[in-house]
Amino acid sequence: MLIYVAAGDSLTAGVGAQSGMGLVPQYRMLTAKYAGQHVKSSNHGISGATTGDILKMLQKNERVRSTMAGADIITLTAGGNDLIQAAKRFASHKDMNVLEQALTKCHDQYADLIETILKLKGNRSRRYIIRAADLYNPLPDMALAVHWVQRFNQSIQSLENDYFKVAPVYASFAGRERELLSYDGVHPNSQGYRVIAEQMSKLGYRPLL
Repeated sequence: MLIYVAAGDSLTAGVGAQSGMGLVPQYRMLTAKYAGQHVKSSNHGISGATTGDILKMLQKNERVRSTMAGADIITLTAGGNDLIQAAKRFASHKDMNVLEQALTKCHDQYADLIETILKLKGNRSRRYIIRAADLYNPLPDMALAVHWVQRFNQSIQSLENDYFKVAPVYASFAGRERELLSYDGVHPNSQGYRVIAEQMSKLGYRPLL
């Protein structure tokens, strides 16, 4: 049996999907099929959570820390709410530094997320993987949104290592937003979560499997 722990924002929580069709259950099913064994999942997704909120949860919540320490597979979704909050501040002040500062802070906190997990794992002889998704852009007609989502994605991709890999979700959603987003135009629908889960699965499972 494999232990799968998910932490993140509304994408981890599965907002916009039909029951049982969010990211976590769909990735769990794909993983079980690939591995040929049962996968037990724990979902610590919080709608509206920023990267800082998720980092705080991993640093302070002993239940989450305990499950994370024993996990074979970990997935993260973070950053979307950071950009949304920064965009709202930018709309008020028209100061590009707001977006630059938000990106830098988010990058640093994402790096801290990965480092926190590595410390929780402790014994590197036990194999595990960490998977994340880059951000899709629900506003493809806005040049500013395209620019900053791509900047964020480049930022988290720079953090990849032997354990941590980022799924290229942005490219998979590009041109298919109406098909893959839910009624709110922001969160994925069940099919959109399927695409994210598939992209995560396509990253493979090394060095775990």
